[in-house]
Amino acid sequence: MLVFREGAPPLDAGEVHRSAAVADLHAHPGLTAYWLKRDLSREHRPPAHGYNPLRQQLDLPRMIQGGLRLLTACVYAPTVPPFPRPFGAALGAMQFVEDLCARAPSSAAVAGRGQVREVLASGRMAVIHAAEGGHHLEGSLEKLEQLAARGLRYLTLTHFVHNGIAQPAPLGPFSAFRGPPGLTHLGRRVVKRCEELRVLIDVSHCSDRSFADVAAIATRPLLATHTGFRRFHDTERNLSDEQLRTVARTGGLVGVITWSWLLRPRGLVADVEDLADAVVHGALVAGPEHVGIGTDFDGYVWSARRIREARHYPAITDALSRRGFSQAELRGILGGNYLRVLAEE
Repeated sequence: MLVFREGAPPLDAGEVHRSAAVADLHAHPGLTAYWLKRDLSREHRPPAHGYNPLRQQLDLPRMIQGGLRLLTACVYAPTVPPFPRPFGAALGAMQFVEDLCARAPSSAAVAGRGQVREVLASGRMAVIHAAEGGHHLEGSLEKLEQLAARGLRYLTLTHFVHNGIAQPAPLGPFSAFRGPPGLTHLGRRVVKRCEELRVLIDVSHCSDRSFADVAAIATRPLLATHTGFRRFHDTERNLSDEQLRTVARTGGLVGVITWSWLLRPRGLVADVEDLADAVVHGALVAGPEHVGIGTDFDGYVWSARRIREARHYPAITDALSRRGFSQAELRGILGGNYLRVLAEE
Protein backbone atom coordinates (compact mmCIF):
# COMPACT_ATOMS: atom_id res chain seq x y z
CA MET A 1 0.00 0.00 0.00
CA LEU A 2 1.44 3.35 -1.05
CA VAL A 3 1.16 6.24 1.38
CA PHE A 4 1.63 9.92 0.75
CA ARG A 5 2.86 10.79 4.23
CA GLU A 6 4.25 8.19 6.63
CA GLY A 7 2.89 8.15 10.17
CA ALA A 8 -0.11 10.38 9.53
CA PRO A 9 -3.23 9.27 11.41
CA PRO A 10 -6.21 8.09 9.37
CA LEU A 11 -8.95 10.59 8.68
CA ASP A 12 -12.66 10.27 9.39
CA ALA A 13 -13.66 9.21 5.88
CA GLY A 14 -17.37 9.88 6.39
CA GLU A 15 -16.77 13.40 7.62
CA VAL A 16 -14.37 14.19 4.78
CA HIS A 17 -16.72 12.80 2.15
CA ARG A 18 -19.71 14.75 3.46
CA SER A 19 -17.74 18.00 3.59
CA ALA A 20 -16.03 17.67 0.18
CA ALA A 21 -17.26 18.91 -3.18
CA VAL A 22 -16.94 15.37 -4.54
CA ALA A 23 -16.39 15.64 -8.29
CA ASP A 24 -16.12 13.20 -11.17
CA LEU A 25 -13.92 14.62 -13.92
CA HIS A 26 -15.14 12.21 -16.57
CA ALA A 27 -18.36 10.17 -16.77
CA HIS A 28 -20.95 9.29 -19.40
CA PRO A 29 -24.48 9.48 -17.97
CA GLY A 30 -25.88 10.00 -21.45
CA LEU A 31 -23.94 7.40 -23.43
CA THR A 32 -26.18 4.34 -23.21
CA ALA A 33 -29.06 6.21 -21.58
CA TYR A 34 -29.36 8.80 -24.36
CA TRP A 35 -29.54 6.24 -27.14
CA LEU A 36 -31.94 3.97 -25.20
CA LYS A 37 -33.98 6.95 -23.93
CA ARG A 38 -33.64 5.95 -20.29
CA ASP A 39 -34.92 8.18 -17.53
CA LEU A 40 -31.96 8.72 -15.20
CA SER A 41 -34.10 10.56 -12.67
CA ARG A 42 -35.05 7.11 -11.37
CA GLU A 43 -32.82 4.34 -10.07
CA HIS A 44 -31.58 1.65 -12.46
CA ARG A 45 -29.89 -1.70 -11.92
CA PRO A 46 -26.09 -1.51 -11.80
CA PRO A 47 -23.85 -4.05 -13.55
CA ALA A 48 -23.46 -7.26 -11.57
CA HIS A 49 -19.73 -7.22 -12.23
CA GLY A 50 -17.35 -4.53 -13.46
CA TYR A 51 -19.00 -3.95 -16.82
CA ASN A 52 -22.29 -4.37 -18.62
CA PRO A 53 -23.06 -1.94 -21.44
CA LEU A 54 -26.80 -2.41 -20.99
CA ARG A 55 -26.80 -1.50 -17.28
CA GLN A 56 -26.23 1.90 -15.67
CA GLN A 57 -23.43 2.84 -13.33
CA LEU A 58 -24.94 6.31 -13.04
CA ASP A 59 -28.37 7.68 -12.34
CA LEU A 60 -29.46 10.65 -10.29
CA PRO A 61 -30.70 8.79 -7.17
CA ARG A 62 -27.48 6.76 -6.87
CA MET A 63 -25.23 9.75 -7.56
CA ILE A 64 -26.93 11.57 -4.71
CA GLN A 65 -26.63 8.50 -2.45
CA GLY A 66 -22.91 8.37 -3.29
CA GLY A 67 -22.41 11.99 -2.30
CA LEU A 68 -21.43 13.21 -5.77
CA ARG A 69 -21.60 17.00 -5.95
CA LEU A 70 -20.11 17.80 -9.36
CA LEU A 71 -20.67 15.61 -12.41
CA THR A 72 -18.87 16.12 -15.70
CA ALA A 73 -21.34 14.79 -18.24
CA CYS A 74 -19.09 13.86 -21.12
CA VAL A 75 -20.80 13.30 -24.46
CA TYR A 76 -19.51 10.73 -26.89
CA ALA A 77 -20.99 9.84 -30.27
CA PRO A 78 -19.75 6.90 -32.34
CA THR A 79 -18.82 7.73 -35.92
CA VAL A 80 -20.38 4.69 -37.61
CA PRO A 81 -23.92 4.04 -38.90
CA PRO A 82 -26.67 3.97 -37.73
CA PHE A 83 -25.60 6.75 -35.37
CA PRO A 84 -26.23 10.33 -36.47
CA ARG A 85 -23.41 12.71 -37.25
CA PRO A 86 -21.34 13.40 -34.12
CA PHE A 87 -21.94 17.14 -33.81
CA GLY A 88 -25.72 16.73 -33.81
CA ALA A 89 -25.42 13.74 -31.49
CA ALA A 90 -23.33 15.82 -29.08
CA LEU A 91 -25.99 18.51 -28.97
CA GLY A 92 -28.65 15.85 -28.41
CA ALA A 93 -26.71 14.29 -25.53
CA MET A 94 -26.21 17.70 -23.94
CA GLN A 95 -29.95 18.30 -24.18
CA PHE A 96 -30.55 14.88 -22.61
CA VAL A 97 -28.57 15.89 -19.53
CA GLU A 98 -30.23 19.31 -19.37
CA ASP A 99 -33.66 17.66 -19.56
CA LEU A 100 -32.67 15.32 -16.71
CA CYS A 101 -31.81 18.30 -14.51
CA ALA A 102 -35.04 20.04 -15.52
CA ARG A 103 -37.03 17.00 -14.33
CA ALA A 104 -35.31 17.12 -10.94
CA PRO A 105 -34.67 20.83 -10.35
CA SER A 106 -34.34 20.45 -6.59
CA SER A 107 -31.61 17.81 -6.96
CA ALA A 108 -29.39 18.86 -9.87
CA ALA A 109 -28.71 21.77 -12.20
CA VAL A 110 -26.55 22.40 -15.22
CA ALA A 111 -23.91 24.92 -14.16
CA GLY A 112 -22.48 27.33 -16.69
CA ARG A 113 -19.11 29.01 -16.34
CA GLY A 114 -18.89 30.69 -12.94
CA GLN A 115 -22.06 28.99 -11.64
CA VAL A 116 -20.77 25.78 -10.06
CA ARG A 117 -20.26 27.27 -6.59
CA GLU A 118 -23.72 28.81 -6.70
CA VAL A 119 -25.33 25.47 -7.56
CA LEU A 120 -23.36 23.65 -4.87
CA ALA A 121 -24.32 26.26 -2.29
CA SER A 122 -27.98 25.60 -3.11
CA GLY A 123 -27.54 21.97 -2.05
CA ARG A 124 -27.89 20.61 -5.58
CA MET A 125 -25.50 18.56 -7.66
CA ALA A 126 -23.79 20.67 -10.33
CA VAL A 127 -23.55 19.23 -13.85
CA ILE A 128 -21.17 20.52 -16.51
CA HIS A 129 -20.71 19.62 -20.16
CA ALA A 130 -17.67 18.06 -21.84
CA ALA A 131 -17.03 16.12 -25.04
CA GLU A 132 -14.78 13.13 -25.64
CA GLY A 133 -13.18 13.35 -29.05
CA GLY A 134 -12.53 16.17 -31.48
CA HIS A 135 -14.54 14.27 -34.11
CA HIS A 136 -17.60 16.00 -32.65
CA LEU A 137 -16.37 19.21 -34.29
CA GLU A 138 -16.57 17.62 -37.74
CA GLY A 139 -13.52 19.63 -38.75
CA SER A 140 -15.19 22.96 -37.99
CA LEU A 141 -14.00 25.65 -35.57
CA GLU A 142 -17.46 27.18 -35.88
CA LYS A 143 -18.95 24.03 -34.38
CA LEU A 144 -16.41 24.24 -31.56
CA GLU A 145 -17.66 27.78 -30.91
CA GLN A 146 -21.26 26.52 -30.85
CA LEU A 147 -20.41 23.82 -28.32
CA ALA A 148 -18.55 26.36 -26.18
CA ALA A 149 -21.57 28.66 -26.27
CA ARG A 150 -23.68 25.70 -25.14
CA GLY A 151 -21.47 25.30 -22.06
CA LEU A 152 -18.64 22.96 -23.10
CA ARG A 153 -15.98 23.05 -20.36
CA TYR A 154 -13.41 20.69 -21.85
CA LEU A 155 -12.68 18.81 -25.04
CA THR A 156 -10.86 15.48 -25.11
CA LEU A 157 -8.88 15.95 -28.32
CA THR A 158 -8.82 12.37 -29.56
CA HIS A 159 -10.18 8.93 -28.74
CA PHE A 160 -9.58 5.53 -30.35
CA VAL A 161 -8.94 6.44 -34.00
CA HIS A 162 -7.36 9.42 -35.74
CA ASN A 163 -9.90 12.19 -36.18
CA GLY A 164 -7.92 14.71 -38.20
CA ILE A 165 -6.90 16.52 -35.00
CA ALA A 166 -4.56 14.31 -32.97
CA GLN A 167 -3.14 10.81 -33.01
CA PRO A 168 -4.48 8.58 -30.21
CA ALA A 169 -2.45 6.19 -28.09
CA PRO A 170 -2.51 2.60 -29.35
CA LEU A 171 -5.34 0.55 -27.91
CA GLY A 172 -6.08 -3.00 -29.03
CA PRO A 173 -7.64 -3.42 -32.49
CA PHE A 174 -8.01 0.35 -32.89
CA SER A 175 -4.22 0.69 -33.13
CA ALA A 176 -4.42 0.10 -36.88
CA PHE A 177 -6.32 3.37 -37.27
CA ARG A 178 -4.03 5.74 -35.34
CA GLY A 179 -2.96 7.70 -38.38
CA PRO A 180 0.00 10.11 -38.58
CA PRO A 181 1.77 11.12 -35.34
CA GLY A 182 1.11 14.21 -33.31
CA LEU A 183 -1.21 17.17 -33.75
CA THR A 184 -2.32 18.14 -37.23
CA HIS A 185 -2.51 21.71 -38.50
CA LEU A 186 -6.22 21.64 -37.64
CA GLY A 187 -5.35 20.22 -34.23
CA ARG A 188 -3.13 23.21 -33.45
CA ARG A 189 -5.91 25.56 -34.48
CA VAL A 190 -8.37 23.66 -32.26
CA VAL A 191 -6.05 23.94 -29.24
CA LYS A 192 -5.59 27.66 -29.80
CA ARG A 193 -9.31 28.30 -30.31
CA CYS A 194 -10.19 26.25 -27.24
CA GLU A 195 -7.89 28.43 -25.16
CA GLU A 196 -9.49 31.58 -26.58
CA LEU A 197 -12.94 30.20 -25.74
CA ARG A 198 -11.80 29.07 -22.25
CA VAL A 199 -12.51 25.45 -23.13
CA LEU A 200 -9.95 23.26 -21.36
CA ILE A 201 -7.94 20.69 -23.30
CA ASP A 202 -8.07 17.05 -22.15
CA VAL A 203 -5.04 15.05 -23.29
CA SER A 204 -6.45 11.66 -22.26
CA HIS A 205 -6.06 9.13 -25.10
CA CYS A 206 -3.29 11.19 -26.72
CA SER A 207 -0.22 9.43 -28.08
CA ASP A 208 3.11 10.52 -26.64
CA ARG A 209 3.76 12.67 -29.70
CA SER A 210 0.30 14.27 -29.54
CA PHE A 211 0.78 14.97 -25.83
CA ALA A 212 4.15 16.62 -26.47
CA ASP A 213 2.72 18.73 -29.30
CA VAL A 214 -0.14 19.97 -27.12
CA ALA A 215 2.15 20.72 -24.18
CA ALA A 216 4.47 22.73 -26.45
CA ILE A 217 1.75 25.21 -27.42
CA ALA A 218 -0.64 25.19 -24.43
CA THR A 219 -0.83 28.32 -22.30
CA ARG A 220 -3.68 27.29 -20.00
CA PRO A 221 -4.01 24.38 -17.54
CA LEU A 222 -4.18 20.95 -19.14
CA LEU A 223 -6.41 18.09 -18.05
CA ALA A 224 -5.92 14.35 -18.29
CA THR A 225 -9.36 13.49 -16.97
CA HIS A 226 -9.40 9.67 -16.96
CA THR A 227 -6.13 7.81 -16.92
CA GLY A 228 -3.76 5.58 -15.00
CA PHE A 229 0.03 5.67 -14.65
CA ARG A 230 2.76 3.67 -16.32
CA ARG A 231 4.23 2.70 -12.96
CA PHE A 232 1.36 0.23 -12.63
CA HIS A 233 0.69 -0.62 -16.28
CA ASP A 234 3.26 0.42 -18.86
CA THR A 235 1.01 1.32 -21.77
CA GLU A 236 1.00 4.53 -23.82
CA ARG A 237 -2.65 5.06 -22.86
CA ASN A 238 -1.39 5.75 -19.30
CA LEU A 239 0.65 8.81 -18.33
CA SER A 240 4.38 8.67 -17.71
CA ASP A 241 5.76 10.47 -14.67
CA GLU A 242 7.19 13.21 -16.89
CA GLN A 243 3.79 13.72 -18.55
CA LEU A 244 2.23 13.91 -15.10
CA ARG A 245 4.75 16.60 -14.12
CA THR A 246 4.06 18.44 -17.38
CA VAL A 247 0.32 18.62 -16.62
CA ALA A 248 1.14 19.86 -13.13
CA ARG A 249 3.46 22.58 -14.48
CA THR A 250 0.55 24.00 -16.48
CA GLY A 251 -1.49 24.21 -13.27
CA GLY A 252 -3.67 21.38 -14.53
CA LEU A 253 -5.14 18.20 -13.14
CA VAL A 254 -5.03 14.44 -13.69
CA GLY A 255 -8.09 12.31 -12.96
CA VAL A 256 -7.51 8.67 -11.96
CA ILE A 257 -9.78 6.24 -13.78
CA THR A 258 -11.62 3.19 -12.37
CA TRP A 259 -10.79 1.04 -15.41
CA SER A 260 -9.18 -2.10 -14.03
CA TRP A 261 -6.91 -2.61 -17.05
CA LEU A 262 -5.26 0.80 -16.67
CA LEU A 263 -4.80 0.35 -12.92
CA ARG A 264 -3.22 -3.10 -13.25
CA PRO A 265 -1.93 -5.11 -16.24
CA ARG A 266 -4.45 -7.02 -18.34
CA GLY A 267 -5.62 -10.21 -16.66
CA LEU A 268 -5.34 -8.81 -13.12
CA VAL A 269 -8.55 -7.41 -11.65
CA ALA A 270 -7.97 -4.13 -9.83
CA ASP A 271 -9.60 -3.04 -6.58
CA VAL A 272 -10.40 0.38 -5.19
CA GLU A 273 -7.13 0.12 -3.25
CA ASP A 274 -5.29 0.03 -6.59
CA LEU A 275 -7.07 3.25 -7.53
CA ALA A 276 -5.89 4.71 -4.20
CA ASP A 277 -2.33 3.60 -5.00
CA ALA A 278 -2.57 5.46 -8.31
CA VAL A 279 -3.83 8.61 -6.58
CA VAL A 280 -0.96 8.45 -4.10
CA HIS A 281 1.55 7.96 -6.91
CA GLY A 282 0.16 10.98 -8.74
CA ALA A 283 0.38 13.04 -5.57
CA LEU A 284 3.96 11.95 -4.87
CA VAL A 285 5.08 12.82 -8.40
CA ALA A 286 3.12 16.01 -9.07
CA GLY A 287 1.65 17.11 -5.74
CA PRO A 288 -1.81 16.32 -4.32
CA GLU A 289 -3.19 19.57 -5.76
CA HIS A 290 -2.85 18.12 -9.27
CA VAL A 291 -4.77 14.86 -8.76
CA GLY A 292 -8.48 14.09 -8.91
CA ILE A 293 -10.91 11.31 -9.83
CA GLY A 294 -12.30 10.62 -13.31
CA THR A 295 -14.19 7.32 -13.12
CA ASP A 296 -15.28 6.90 -16.77
CA PHE A 297 -18.50 5.42 -15.38
CA ASP A 298 -20.88 4.24 -18.13
CA GLY A 299 -18.00 4.66 -20.58
CA TYR A 300 -17.87 0.93 -21.37
CA VAL A 301 -14.88 0.12 -19.17
CA TRP A 302 -14.49 -2.70 -16.65
CA SER A 303 -14.36 -0.86 -13.33
CA ALA A 304 -12.25 -1.99 -10.39
CA ARG A 305 -13.82 -3.94 -7.54
CA ARG A 306 -15.70 -1.90 -4.92
CA ILE A 307 -15.87 1.17 -7.20
CA ARG A 308 -18.31 0.02 -9.85
CA GLU A 309 -21.25 2.41 -9.64
CA ALA A 310 -22.28 5.79 -8.27
CA ARG A 311 -23.14 4.56 -4.77
CA HIS A 312 -19.47 3.56 -4.41
CA TYR A 313 -17.93 7.06 -4.47
CA PRO A 314 -17.47 6.91 -0.66
CA ALA A 315 -15.24 3.84 -1.13
CA ILE A 316 -12.66 6.11 -2.79
CA THR A 317 -12.65 8.44 0.19
CA ASP A 318 -12.43 5.50 2.58
CA ALA A 319 -9.43 4.02 0.74
CA LEU A 320 -7.67 7.40 0.60
CA SER A 321 -8.38 8.28 4.23
CA ARG A 322 -5.65 5.83 5.31
CA ARG A 323 -2.98 7.03 2.87
CA GLY A 324 -1.45 9.90 4.83
CA PHE A 325 -3.22 12.89 3.29
CA SER A 326 -4.33 15.87 5.33
CA GLN A 327 -8.03 16.66 5.32
CA ALA A 328 -7.45 19.66 3.05
CA GLU A 329 -5.40 17.60 0.60
CA LEU A 330 -8.01 14.86 0.45
CA ARG A 331 -10.85 17.31 -0.03
CA GLY A 332 -8.83 18.79 -2.88
CA ILE A 333 -8.37 15.41 -4.53
CA LEU A 334 -12.06 14.62 -4.17
CA GLY A 335 -13.15 17.83 -5.89
CA GLY A 336 -11.51 21.03 -4.70
CA ASN A 337 -8.67 20.73 -7.20
CA TYR A 338 -11.16 20.46 -10.06
CA LEU A 339 -13.01 23.57 -8.87
CA ARG A 340 -9.69 25.42 -8.92
CA VAL A 341 -8.90 24.40 -12.48
CA LEU A 342 -12.44 25.28 -13.54
CA ALA A 343 -11.74 28.69 -11.93
CA GLU A 344 -14.67 28.16 -9.58
CA GLU A 345 -12.86 28.95 -6.31
